[in-house]
Amino acid sequence: MSQMVRSAARSVFASRGRFLLTGTAIALSVAFLAATLVLSDSMRGRAAGDIAEALAGTDAVVQGVSLGEPGGGPGDPARSVRQSLDPDITERVVAVDGVDGAAPQWAGFAKLVVDGSTVGTGTASDVGRNWVADPALNPFRLASGQPPTEVGEIAIDRSLADDAGVAPGDVVQVLTATGMHDATITGIATFASADAAPLQRTVLLADGAVSAWLDTAAPTEVLVDVAEGADRTEVLGRLSELSDAEVVDGPDYIRTKQDAATSPLQFLNVFLLAFAVVAILIGVTIIFNTFVLTVARRRRESGLLRAIGAERRQVLGGVVIEAAFVGTIATLAGLVCGVAGVGALRWVVGLTGVSLITGPTIVSPTSIAIAATVGIGATILSAWIPARRAAATPPIEALRESAAEPRVVSRARTASGLVLAAAAIAGGTVAVVGSNPVWLMLAAAIVPALVLCGPAIVTASARWSSPAARRAAGAPGSIAAGNLAASPRRSASTALALMLGIAMVTVFSIFASSLTSAVGTDVREGLRADLVVTSATPDFSTIDPTLAGRIAALPDVDSATALSIAEGIVAGKAEAIGGIDPTALPTLYDLDPIAGDLADLGSGGVAVVGDDPALLGGTLEIEFERSAIEAPIVAVVERSTGGFEAPAYFVDRATLDASVGRLLDAQVLVDLADGAVADAEEAVSALVRDSPGAFLATREEHVAGSGSEIAAFGYFIDGMLILASFIALLGVANTTALAINERSGEIGLLRAVGASRRELRRIVRLEGALLSFVAASIGIAVGAAFGWAMIDVTGGAEIPSVVVPWPRLAVTLIVAVAAGVAAAAWPAFRVSRVPVLELVGRDR
Repeated sequence: MSQMVRSAARSVFASRGRFLLTGTAIALSVAFLAATLVLSDSMRGRAAGDIAEALAGTDAVVQGVSLGEPGGGPGDPARSVRQSLDPDITERVVAVDGVDGAAPQWAGFAKLVVDGSTVGTGTASDVGRNWVADPALNPFRLASGQPPTEVGEIAIDRSLADDAGVAPGDVVQVLTATGMHDATITGIATFASADAAPLQRTVLLADGAVSAWLDTAAPTEVLVDVAEGADRTEVLGRLSELSDAEVVDGPDYIRTKQDAATSPLQFLNVFLLAFAVVAILIGVTIIFNTFVLTVARRRRESGLLRAIGAERRQVLGGVVIEAAFVGTIATLAGLVCGVAGVGALRWVVGLTGVSLITGPTIVSPTSIAIAATVGIGATILSAWIPARRAAATPPIEALRESAAEPRVVSRARTASGLVLAAAAIAGGTVAVVGSNPVWLMLAAAIVPALVLCGPAIVTASARWSSPAARRAAGAPGSIAAGNLAASPRRSASTALALMLGIAMVTVFSIFASSLTSAVGTDVREGLRADLVVTSATPDFSTIDPTLAGRIAALPDVDSATALSIAEGIVAGKAEAIGGIDPTALPTLYDLDPIAGDLADLGSGGVAVVGDDPALLGGTLEIEFERSAIEAPIVAVVERSTGGFEAPAYFVDRATLDASVGRLLDAQVLVDLADGAVADAEEAVSALVRDSPGAFLATREEHVAGSGSEIAAFGYFIDGMLILASFIALLGVANTTALAINERSGEIGLLRAVGASRRELRRIVRLEGALLSFVAASIGIAVGAAFGWAMIDVTGGAEIPSVVVPWPRLAVTLIVAVAAGVAAAAWPAFRVSRVPVLELVGRDR
């Protein structure tokens, strides 16, 4: 065995140039997988640790009764709205036997404003809380300064202080549901030992300010400390007897908070892992190609070994050990780069506007073991098939001169692929017609179908493209097309690597374009206002509720109306409920009523967004934190106001305010007087500039920006395309170099009969271009078909139509072809410098 290991090591080092690109491909794939796993572990581990540390002194929590259907787990939207607690809940909790201490916790929207500008971007929430006096129950720790004790004093988390560049003693403002408040920073706090609570920016208020600033008469929850020596179970049982409240055990509450902190990032993890899997698959095809050609070049060597007594397992073992050697070195390099590159991945993700949990990198042994197993295992499995084929070849046959692979495409293989392709198409069709996503699993059979049909596709593509290539590039074009058909299996497996990357990017591009269109369609079709005032953050309403009235009072403004949004429970599901002025809104925004009259909202009715006029006349119950309403359905509209949080139901603004309390506005729509657009726009802009938390846009700007939340996601897709394409093109370059060595005699004959070095380089580059064109075209076609079917079946009302970004896909095709040419450039240059006699004399 030691002799076999030494032999494999010598073989690898003797052909280090051949295995360098192969090792780089697998190293990049493992690095991306490792970075994704470590980033996920770091975010989950940091969030879990911080929350557990911050709430370590909390034995139980008393909360309002869930308004959603029972049984929803952590993060379930149906459990996100709870009934308000009674104002005297804290006193009732303290009176329970066995309770040593209880701390009311108020929470609401609060955004820091410094020098007239709001602080904080991304998806983190802006939260206002009261400072808890009991250190055992307070999740925050004072890092510097003093806690807030008077109205007008605040403490902020250290991360927010660093972003704002403020310190204790500075005078700032805080935007809350009741408007703008002047405040003095008295202290900087940490969430346990962390700079901030996971995915939150926190402003801590004095108890005396919470009612007026957060517009709440009762705490959101009560943190409970069970007396030492008391029976915890009995105390929880007595707490559960409190009316209009639910009791959660401390450990269960901590787990719920931990799950809630990381659940918004689950999609990101799935997205990154999907690209990591594609990168691994691309690396696998590259390794497979490399070892197919390597084993083919050593056929005579293997035959001689078999002829002098070597057993099959020894030949097989030699190749497998060689693969394990390459895989181990590449995987180790990938693991080091992956762990070191977590910061870079975090930065790239941050460019999309997604806020990530910060903190030190946590390297889990499990994640390292997974990435290492995938890297080494994929390398060995990829080399297993060509190794087995070499070991099974009889010695006499191996000693004969033969090509690396047969040029005839197996009809049985092609037929099997066509059957799978037909099944995939049938599955996709049934899924679309029947709106059944289960059948999409059958559509995924298109991937093995392409693997089986790949050689036939390459052969047919080479045959069809040969005349066009000859007309465009003369004899070099014809020869390049013929070279693809000469080794159909190798060409197909090389194309498969690039095809997988392009297909994955195409699917996500279609998803992003369709989602962007869905988010912006209602705005493009319904907006009539000249100007739109929007909130500073997409997740919270941040516009001063007096701003709409002040704008409407301007002399050159015909009308201005506001939209407010609250969360309510309808039929057990959390929904966005919009509050509007039913008389002013129709002239500024067309909701496209198909039944009923929006004016009837003023009498306590509700409008439903939908396409079924039969809903008119029904009754709808909406539960809010503080109250519930039962209203008749007086209108059905087909259009909402756009955006991710677009309301599914509309009520009169006064009805909403009476149900949930005073709200900040989400939007203000403004209609200007004819002939005074410029002056009126400047007057409105002046008011908006003096109102932090509000941004002004013209109708054209607002329509163009609709769905802009997805734009950064498109840039991230571009980055993933570059990574996947780079790995795939390493395979193109590696396979091209190996194929040139295999065809060295043929290339030498071309030079001998008059082909110039320039023509030789052109042949190799054209071969790379044709292969990349075939791979990218198939990848785009497959990705477009699968993406269209997936969105059509699963998009629902959120994504009502499929939008294929043809310009982006065309650019992808052009870039793929250009990159294929670039990948073949170095092998082409190298072979063009080899003397003719050396090429002719090389042993194939």
